[in-house]
This record gives sequence, structure tokens and C-alpha cells, in this order.
Amino acid sequence: MKREIIRKIAAALLAFALASKFLLAGAGASFGVSQESPVFSGAALSQPARDFVLTGKFLTKDRGSANLYFHTDSNLSKGYAVAINNDATGKHWWRASGSLASTRNVAKHFARDGEWFELKIKVHGAEISTWIDGLKVVEYIEPQKPFRTKENQNMKLGSGTFALKHLGGGSVLVKDLKIEPLPPRNDISNQRTNAIDEETDGVIRLHQRDFPVLNFHVHLKGGFTADWAFAKSRKFGINYAIAPNCGRDFELNRAEKAADYLDFEAKDYPFIICMQAEGREWHKLFGRDIRGRFAYVFTDAMTFDDLSGKRTHIWRSNEVNCPAGEEQKYMDLIVDTICNILENEPADVYANPMRLPEILEKDFGKYWTPERRRRVLDSLAKSGKALEINLLTRLPDFDFIKSAKARGVKFTFGSNNAAPEFGKFEYACEAIEKCGLSPDDIFNPHSAKISK
Repeated sequence: MKREIIRKIAAALLAFALASKFLLAGAGASFGVSQESPVFSGAALSQPARDFVLTGKFLTKDRGSANLYFHTDSNLSKGYAVAINNDATGKHWWRASGSLASTRNVAKHFARDGEWFELKIKVHGAEISTWIDGLKVVEYIEPQKPFRTKENQNMKLGSGTFALKHLGGGSVLVKDLKIEPLPPRNDISNQRTNAIDEETDGVIRLHQRDFPVLNFHVHLKGGFTADWAFAKSRKFGINYAIAPNCGRDFELNRAEKAADYLDFEAKDYPFIICMQAEGREWHKLFGRDIRGRFAYVFTDAMTFDDLSGKRTHIWRSNEVNCPAGEEQKYMDLIVDTICNILENEPADVYANPMRLPEILEKDFGKYWTPERRRRVLDSLAKSGKALEINLLTRLPDFDFIKSAKARGVKFTFGSNNAAPEFGKFEYACEAIEKCGLSPDDIFNPHSAKISK
């Protein structure tokens, strides 16, 4: 009885405070939001609000997570939720703090468990934006006809209250919460001219299913800058992991240069940073210490010594020496190289899979025989490495993906782009649908082990 009285008083006080034009959640004081906290028992936190800026400071402990709802009701049956989640190794690693849950999930964790961070949410007209510690991480414009699953059919802008709900794990604290109403916008139609057409967009369908939407293999090449990449990522709702090429034949050709890249060029990049390891000697050039500073490492079988012992990059046709009549032997060399990589090199992901030099590509099916496929699949499953589904080459094919899934292999999606235009996750959407992939089938970039 006493606990129930305390619960009602706390909820009433909080609702009363939030009903004012500006809420100051006790400058310096904080509300505990563990599972027992009345703050997180579904209490409405404010009178209805349509356009507003909300700011607050949050602290997660012991992997606690929560949602902050807006435009909702006492049953949380409508409106949107913003994630408060700093558990990068948890089940929903792709829904980091600042995510517009099930609409624009954010894969990079900008805040850490055990440390206070500032969350800002702005809703104005048709646009929803979120910031973590001053960095804009979500920029979403709700279209006239937003796509929603049956479960999320009321996940739309309107009006309603604010609410906090504990989702699990340890505890969450909140303080310095402020809500500032904004004047209505009269140009919503103009805003929506910049919205994504969700009637045809595959990415929103993945977000609505709470499927991780992350391109694990993006390069800043061909004029594609970090600022451009981040703006593009926010616009289309596709998270990017940025990979520099590291190897003997590239600018980052030793550990010291890779360290400089991380310490200076990529220090403030708002992306997951991974390593594309090049050449068969890469793990001798980049030891465990420097590899461990990247989120994960991927490599491919596109650089090796050919039948005559000459170093070959198979994407450069002028380097490929495959004499007439030696095609099957050359293909055996490629498969041997792949299996050796899978079994012996300390990479987390096998990337650019099944790639062949141009001279063999036209007879792809002839060279990728069932036996060669089985050999690579068996080595892949034994290795514990993840398999990249390449979005530009559309490899591997669906049969290979299904066979890998049946063996328990995890997957990534990657572009290996040389220019700013590399699609909008189309092949990923197809592969997920055709091969029955689930979120559990996707590699967690925050839990890489082999390269460490």
C-alpha cells in the first residue's frame, strides 16, 4: 500500500512538472529509472504536445535500456519512441541511443554505459531529428503515406503525451529534462517533398521489422567525403561502416600509418571504423594491437600470387595471367586461396565473396562447381568468420547464402564502392527476403573476436 502511494505521488509530481512550458528535472537531481521506479511504470510525462524540442541527460548502468515516447498515450499505443540504449553487445545492438525506434535505428553507439550523455529530440512539422551530445544522428521526414507494419500502424506524427518506459537490463537515470514547445509549421507539404517514398522503399521495411540496416563495407573514395556520407546515411536510413584499405600495396601499409589514420583522420568520424585487410601478408604488417583498435577486420581473396608466383590483383585484368587451357587450374588456385584465408588468417569477415577475374566471369557457373562451393562453405563454417553479401556484385548468390545460413554462418552487407553512388541496400533487401535471414543471422560489429 505504501509503495503504491509513493508510486502515485511520484507519477503525479512528474506529470505536473512536465506540464509546464519548460521542465527542469531538478537541475542536478536525477530520477532513478530502474525497473522498480515509478517513473518507468508507463506514467504520462506531459500534457499533449505537437511541436517541441526536448533535451535531457541520461545515464545507463549495467546495460539498462529504455524508450522515451512522444505523441503517445497512457497505453503507449501510438506515436514514436527514441531509444536509450548503450549496450553495444546486446540483442538489439543496432538500436543505439538516439535511434528513432523501428524507423531510423542507429548502429553506432555514441554514448557509453556508465556515462552521462545528452539526448535532444526535435519534432517540427513532418520532421523528427535526434542528437547525442550535440551530434545529429537521426533526420527523418515522415511522408504523406508512411509505411508501417500492422504492429506499428499507429507509429505516426499527431499529438500526445511523453512517456518513459524501462525495457530491461540494469538501470537508467534521467536529469535536467526540458521541453520547449515550438510554433506550428505551415509548410509541411513543402517539407514532405524531401521525404523518402516509403511505398517503394525497402529500407523502411527492414527498420519496421527491427532488422539491422548497416552497410559494413563503405569507402570514402571518388570524392565521397565523411560529411557527405553521414548526410546520406541519415537521409536514407542506412548506417555505414567506413573501411580504409590496409595492406602492402596501399597508403596504409604498416601499423604506424593505420594508427595515425585512427588518431587523426578518423578520430571524429561518426561511423563504425573497420579495416579492409589487403594481400596475404596483411596480418604480419598489422598485429593484434592495431587490429584491436578497429571494430572488425575483413579481407578477400582478390590479391594473391598466381600460378607463376606473380602477385596479382584479380580486379585488374592486365595483371591476370591465365593461359588458355589453364582456366580450371587457375580456378583451383582461387579456391585454395579462399580456403587458406578462411582457415588461417585472423579476419572477422570474408568479403567480396566468389569474385572471379574478368576472363572467368563469363562462365561463372562453370567454374563455381557444386564441389568448389561445398569446399568454401565448409571452410567458412569451420572458421567462424562472417560472410559478406556484396550489394554491388550481387554475390554470393542466393543458393550460396542459403547454404551458409544452414551451416550457422553470420552475414554482413557491403558495397566495396569506388564512388559515391552505390545503391540503397536493394540486394540486401532481396537476400533477406529470398533467403529467410533474421536479425540473429547478422554479424554484430561490436563483438568481433577473431581479429582481436
